[in-house]
Amino acid sequence: MNDTVAVALITSLSTLSAAGVAGAATAWVTGRQLRHQSVLARQERAERRAADHREVCRGVYETFLSRADEAYRVLDEGWFAAPFTESGRWEAGFAARRALDEAYVRVRLAGPDDVAERGAEVVRGIGDEFRLHARLVAGGPDAAGSAAEREPSARTRALRVRADGSWEFVAAARRALTGEAADERPPAGRTASL
Repeated sequence: MNDTVAVALITSLSTLSAAGVAGAATAWVTGRQLRHQSVLARQERAERRAADHREVCRGVYETFLSRADEAYRVLDEGWFAAPFTESGRWEAGFAARRALDEAYVRVRLAGPDDVAERGAEVVRGIGDEFRLHARLVAGGPDAAGSAAEREPSARTRALRVRADGSWEFVAAARRALTGEAADERPPAGRTASL
């Protein structure tokens, strides 16, 4: 074979081999970059979904606390009403409890279980306070003074249950939303800031 042809053949084969190696290396690097970008995109979508879920939960928890506060306001009006005979007040209590129950269903759906359990305690506490108040009013409908004046210790116990239930719910909600523990429980007689 001619030396020139052999050199040209060797040169072309080495050029083709180098191009093949370079192409394979480029394909490998590009594939690796695409896989990395795919992982980053999945992580970003997961983080976005988690952030969206936290925002939905935050709204659900805030609505629940707002409905609990509405029920507490109706209860406070009832505790200080003298006498408590107006049917509108009883209807307001029923409406407040119904709104609270609806908000609690959303808390259960949003979860997690710990928050739902604390929400159930708030709902139970409010129901118990309504029943206590109704029992006090029924027991002395013609008595002078409000239920709070006639039974101050009952109202004090009810307020303690309110504060404890709300604090526990807020603490569980904070853990669910941020992963952080709640601040220390407020001293007895002071309510947690909601």
